[in-house]
Amino acid sequence: MKMTEKTKKKIYLAVIAVCIVAMIVLGFDYHTKRKNAPAELTVDETAAAVKPKDEKVLVSVSTETIRDGLANMGLLITQEYYFTQVERYTKEKTFLKVLSTSSEMLYSYDGSVQAGIDFEKIGIEKDDSAKTITITLPESEIQTVTIDKNTFKLYSEKDSLWNPLKLEDYNMSLAEFEDTARQKALDSGILERSDAQAKILVGNFISNFPAAADYEIIFG
Repeated sequence: MKMTEKTKKKIYLAVIAVCIVAMIVLGFDYHTKRKNAPAELTVDETAAAVKPKDEKVLVSVSTETIRDGLANMGLLITQEYYFTQVERYTKEKTFLKVLSTSSEMLYSYDGSVQAGIDFEKIGIEKDDSAKTITITLPESEIQTVTIDKNTFKLYSEKDSLWNPLKLEDYNMSLAEFEDTARQKALDSGILERSDAQAKILVGNFISNFPAAADYEIIFG
């Protein structure tokens, strides 16, 4: 049985209609799925998503590091007192509880008295909440009394025949000279100046640590 041209035309139209319906259904389904799917990330968005958050690094000053650095300074001379001192040394002697005789000399020396502190004895305490570093310094002490014996000058000398000056007398006079020089240095305030200088040195040393920039240095 032959199909007429009219029948063929109807079949073609039916096939075309089915194809159009199928395309509409598939397109609607694809659009629905894409709408509900998570949005795709761009290159920049992807990089931002995987990039870790910046970490805040907390730098804390180490009291042990500071303490070790100060301890390595050891015994530090922080103040010197220079002098040229004239002294009179007298030696007296009595014979038979009646006769007395004496010898004396007037002389001078140049020298220096040095004061300082033992940095190994420094105490350090840190308060991170208050942002303070408290330093406890030992008291300054006289460390050395140095006399330049090459600067010895003898101004006058009275040497008794019965009580002559001997080598041990010169040694004794030198010891007395050192004691006098030490006392004069103390009277001049050498220890107070040494304490003040030590605070400056310690403060400057701690300030060199970047982590200590936000801390207040307190001397207890």
